[in-house]
Amino acid sequence: MTSQTASDDNVTEQDMTFTKELRAATKEVHKISDVLVNAKFAFALSDDAVWYDGLLSFYEIYKFLERNLPQELLPKELHRTQSFEKDFDFFYGENWRDTYEIRPAVRKYLDHLEEVNKKDKLLLFAYAYQMYMALMSGGQLLQKKRMIARKLWPGSNGVTEEEEKQPLSEEPSNPDDLTTRPMPIQVSICPEGCSATYFTEKITVLKGKLRKVLNDNYGKFDEQMKAAFIEESKNVFLFNSDVVRSIKGVNRANIRKLAIVVVFFVSIYFAIKLARR
Repeated sequence: MTSQTASDDNVTEQDMTFTKELRAATKEVHKISDVLVNAKFAFALSDDAVWYDGLLSFYEIYKFLERNLPQELLPKELHRTQSFEKDFDFFYGENWRDTYEIRPAVRKYLDHLEEVNKKDKLLLFAYAYQMYMALMSGGQLLQKKRMIARKLWPGSNGVTEEEEKQPLSEEPSNPDDLTTRPMPIQVSICPEGCSATYFTEKITVLKGKLRKVLNDNYGKFDEQMKAAFIEESKNVFLFNSDVVRSIKGVNRANIRKLAIVVVFFVSIYFAIKLARR
């Protein structure tokens, strides 16, 4: 085993005690947020316009975190600002900034982050922890599904039925055992327009680094600081839900794809009726 591999293993094998405690404290608000995302994007996420507007809506949040958190709280290899901008250049064109405006839900979010940042960088890390974990779990899974749909995923023709049916948000059989949580196949290639969810380093290692930051600090919090950290962790999902509601094109994409499904089944119905005559 090389020294680099040993180092990666040490980072990956983090104590889950604090992770479990934080997850339990945010479980209910997290679940509500997941229900909203799953309902809103039931059919729309393979629609490019919806996908890129979703990235655009959260772009400022990641940029703020990367500009305001030191490397010891947010390692450089996790930074996404340039990757987001590369995707926007691809989809919107290189002049996208000329017409870009921060939407009200995002401005409200940023104003709150400014207040949190003035109080304590560790409270701001509560947002980074949730946001980057989400990008490396749900973001990876959603991008993989999009790439399969567009035939950009290696061996997409050989994707298993279980992978194709993998829901947007999965729960392990024992929700308290985080070591058994399902892990989406890492996005291992980066076609144009797919930079935001592409990481060159192993996702397990990157998650381990975030957990290490959490472990190194959370255990030292007094009760007041711990309560404040949990409160801001809950706020992540509340503010995220407001931003998700602002994403454009979701209803249009859902209606269009639902119509396709309806037409498909109606066609089958009439084909069967004709065959029986």
